[in-house]
Amino acid sequence: MKKVYLITLFLFFMLFINACASKTGHQVATGNAIEQQENVGINKGELPPDFTITTIDGKQYRLSQFKEENKPILLYFWASWCPFCSRDFDVVKNIYPKYADKVTFLAIDLDLNEDKELISKYKEKKGISGIDFAEGKTDILSDYAIKYTTTKYAIARNGLILYKGSGVFNEQQWEVLFNALVSS
Repeated sequence: MKKVYLITLFLFFMLFINACASKTGHQVATGNAIEQQENVGINKGELPPDFTITTIDGKQYRLSQFKEENKPILLYFWASWCPFCSRDFDVVKNIYPKYADKVTFLAIDLDLNEDKELISKYKEKKGISGIDFAEGKTDILSDYAIKYTTTKYAIARNGLILYKGSGVFNEQQWEVLFNALVSS
């Protein structure tokens, strides 16, 4: 009987802890107002971790600036040796120009051994224009738990993750993703 009581108490305690650890955000009292804050995380509906990065062309981006400017951004994690990335770039380079003025496309190299010169040569060889390329940074790759090439994070105008996934996209999938970002 005592064992059943302890198990019931343990289960109640676990349910209570889970109920208190809500994933929908938390409230912070600021003066007399209560403000809802978004969760920072790497899943759909969350506010992605902020970072600052410099592209191979010398542009500096702070991820949170896109939310401030109400502009969507696509983060794409890739490597020059990846055949799937090559296929993705072959398709998207023909589609992205239609969306370039509405969506920023930032390709971050996940191979930390690849430098600015190698990335620049790759971009030129593939005939890619309009997409911003950057060398990888350990903290970004870690914060976003990047394990695979072709990983995509579509971040809406409101700064929240609209889509997260990996794998090669065809023309239709790219179109759907860009249209979702534009209308976000």
